[in-house]
Amino acid sequence: MIKEINLFGIFIAPFAGYLALALVLFLPIRYYFDRIQIQKFVWHRALFDMAVFVIILSLVGLIF
Repeated sequence: MIKEINLFGIFIAPFAGYLALALVLFLPIRYYFDRIQIQKFVWHRALFDMAVFVIILSLVGLIF
């Protein structure tokens, strides 16, 4: 069972760590999408970014 992380007396859910890791993985991918100008191929860039972030978060959750 997944336990909370004790950070100097403050209990943090493991999901917060998953969010942080997904954000670290998402930022270079978003930079790459900016370089190849993905906005030409997607309808709504913010919705596309959110969907990619959720996919990365799901993969992080499956791995850990």
